[in-house]
Amino acid sequence: MRWKGRLAAAGIVVLFNIVRYFYYHVYLDVPFGTSFFLLTVFFLAIAYVGGYQFDRADYLSRRDPLTGAYNRRSLIEYVRKLQLPGHPGYGVVLFDLDDFKEINDTWGHETGDAVLRDFAETLSEFVGNRGIIARWGGDEFLAIFRKADEDFKIRGAEEISARMSSLGYAGGRSIGVSFGIAVSPTDGKDLEALVDAADHAMYVNKTGRKSQV
Repeated sequence: MRWKGRLAAAGIVVLFNIVRYFYYHVYLDVPFGTSFFLLTVFFLAIAYVGGYQFDRADYLSRRDPLTGAYNRRSLIEYVRKLQLPGHPGYGVVLFDLDDFKEINDTWGHETGDAVLRDFAETLSEFVGNRGIIARWGGDEFLAIFRKADEDFKIRGAEEISARMSSLGYAGGRSIGVSFGIAVSPTDGKDLEALVDAADHAMYVNKTGRKSQV
């Protein structure tokens, strides 16, 4: 959660108290006492509470409430910055949890929610400071890598396969993950085209694995 609201509110209180000090205790020559500090602490406490509410509302407006991953709107805003002139290509990876409906039907929605939260945490740690992740809808997640080229499709696939193979279990059943990778500008110049390309690659990946079973 950002501190933008709390810092802004505290800054206003500090500025107000500087003005208050010079007006009452310098200009009007009112005796300086402990009440000045008590009021300052009181104002800061109010500012912190108000600033916290602003920061929390800002956080919830940008995040998926269940998993804590970014929501679609935040991801789209992030991608807009990557599409500015002079920025190198970026990578889009679409993830889908295999047979997620079966997990919900067999072990219940609480287990399904826990699986989504665990996967979002795992994916967030995997991406790290290389980009962001967002819940795209249902059991689909989208990861954006700030810098990527054609080689990323091979390197990324190897990295992701190795990391996803160590996922936990739901009710004693392993969680399968399908994914597809697309790279800008080769596979598309806008997010919609890249997601479509990643979705197609994911379909090929999923059908290929099932045909081997």
